Amino acid sequence: MKNYQHKKFVKAKRETSKWLVCNEHSFFLILILSFVLYGNSIFNKYNMDDEFVVRNNVQVEKGIKAIPQILTSRYFENSNAKFGYRPITKVVFAIEVSLFGVNPHISHLINVLLFAIMVFVTLLLLRRIFNDAGVLFIWAVLLLWMFHPIHTEVVASLKNREEILYFLLAVLSTLCFLSYIDTGKILKLIYAFILFCVSFLTKQSAISFALIIPVIFVFKYTDITSWKDIVSLKKWMNDDLRKRIILSLTVLWITTFVMYKLPLWLFPPDKLDMFSFENPLRYNHKWVSRFSVAALTLLYYLKLLFYPHPLLFYYGLYTIPDVNITDFVVWFSVTIHLVILYLLFRFWKNNKFFVFGVLIYYAGISPFSNYFMEINGIVAERLLHGPSIGFAIAIVAMIFYVAKIPFNIQSIKQIKTKWIICFFGILILYTFKTISRNRDWKDNMTLFSHDIRYLDNSVKANDIIAQTIMDRVIANNPFQHPIHELKPSLDSVIFFYNRSLSFFPDNAIVLNNVANIYINFYNQPEKALGYLQKGYKIKPNIFELNFNFGECYEMLKNDSLSIRYYTKALLLKNNYPKLWQSIINAYFNLNMPDSAKFYAEKMLKIDTISDIPYVSIGYYYLLKKDTAMAANNWEKAFKRNPTNYDRAIILGNYFAQKRDS
Repeated sequence: MKNYQHKKFVKAKRETSKWLVCNEHSFFLILILSFVLYGNSIFNKYNMDDEFVVRNNVQVEKGIKAIPQILTSRYFENSNAKFGYRPITKVVFAIEVSLFGVNPHISHLINVLLFAIMVFVTLLLLRRIFNDAGVLFIWAVLLLWMFHPIHTEVVASLKNREEILYFLLAVLSTLCFLSYIDTGKILKLIYAFILFCVSFLTKQSAISFALIIPVIFVFKYTDITSWKDIVSLKKWMNDDLRKRIILSLTVLWITTFVMYKLPLWLFPPDKLDMFSFENPLRYNHKWVSRFSVAALTLLYYLKLLFYPHPLLFYYGLYTIPDVNITDFVVWFSVTIHLVILYLLFRFWKNNKFFVFGVLIYYAGISPFSNYFMEINGIVAERLLHGPSIGFAIAIVAMIFYVAKIPFNIQSIKQIKTKWIICFFGILILYTFKTISRNRDWKDNMTLFSHDIRYLDNSVKANDIIAQTIMDRVIANNPFQHPIHELKPSLDSVIFFYNRSLSFFPDNAIVLNNVANIYINFYNQPEKALGYLQKGYKIKPNIFELNFNFGECYEMLKNDSLSIRYYTKALLLKNNYPKLWQSIINAYFNLNMPDSAKFYAEKMLKIDTISDIPYVSIGYYYLLKKDTAMAANNWEKAFKRNPTNYDRAIILGNYFAQKRDS
């Protein structure tokens, strides 16, 4: 009877563990869990920054035929900005468009599938690294990492598919490095090199693996509890295995250097306006400032890992406070991290998994701490996507240590119920948070409207939501609607812009945007001038600002001042027909027809489409009582713009009188 019960237990153990041990079953389980966590994101639309990779992206919408162009062009480029070189994600989207067309729901489905594949490949890596750990420890790490809500931005945002892909490729590269070291097959090293290059071309966040992979090597191939074993130069030089480790590290670090420099060698320097409210280190590179911001950044990342609420689409200055070396929060962060350092040494010999997890976390997050390079927005959830695996390892290792659970345990029945309830309780809370957060990413307006309640102090976030509301107004043909229908939206735009200005009053673009509303919708040039004058003191050479100045003075019947700003705007941008028309009209109003004719003829030299110059020259000749020349120029104008009905009637009457068809 006793032997029968033992056989029954072993059989039950095999049946339950095959889902955790067999690769096919493990992948299927991970796939199911991925859809439980992120299935509702499939119904989302396009969202913030998706235009970088798919939405209205001219290159990507061409499909696979655009791949050569994608591989030889910047990540993003328009008339105002050009930056980056991340071709792989755009190539993936181009292939997707060729197969399925432009469809946000298909794109979100693919994101979920890629997340599942990435988690499965990470499981393979954990199994490879943790030779002496049991299946339960490995799966506890994987599930805690997989369920953490910090990944919602990465999965629910199509633009951030690059985060999934770079990490997936970097993990595959790591597996190939390990295979080369174990087998000595040079082909594995070549695969590792290629995969790491492609990972870097997906996103330069792959630079973190230049630090993560050496930590993995040390953990797997040395006795991490023995400093002598780690630093023994003689042992490293005489051991074939360790020679392969040295070669692997050499390939890794040389590749990292080349790939990091590659965009600088291929393209001119990036052109991108950056402001101090996006990161206070933008124009302050003193080490004490970097140290202070880095300390605060690392503290905030720990907060997001331990308590992932609220999750936000953007952080930036004032949501993340401006700090200096004397602030309490800086030294509080230093203290917290010194405690972690103490625990690292405290458990160096008796909890190597905790040590490994901590080292992986800091290796992964240190490039994004703001000490070595400024991060746009100071803090970004997507940057925790990879490093959070180290956090999961460290937390699970500490739980196993405190609960006195053997790391090589194979059966969940050997674990006390209270620890099982605690662990799965955390996963359930993570699940609810993740599913809820996916809904916030439904579209731009849903996301911004939800998050703005936590972003009162964020300059950029208030700017973003104001511009999003304004874009919706413009998209709905606003001048076909009465002002009382538009007023609630326009007032919201002004409210958010003014709140942004209350924290950063030197934003000339925002000042101009507010002025634009008062000019074009509220017909209040006096109010607009107040904003424009502030903006002009900050950046006098912005085209839009000078043009709006001209419009204000035109509305105030001050044609002399309007010409002053219009002509300056013309020096900044000479391909805007409305500007030429405004200058010509102002000169006619001032009874200076020769000057009006001068600008009309000047416009003719650069504009081969608009009818404005011929219309204006025709009016000039009409003032000179030369109707034949006036009609001649209006006829030329009509050829350029035959849809002008009133002009057709005038010309018809004129030719009827002259009996000329």
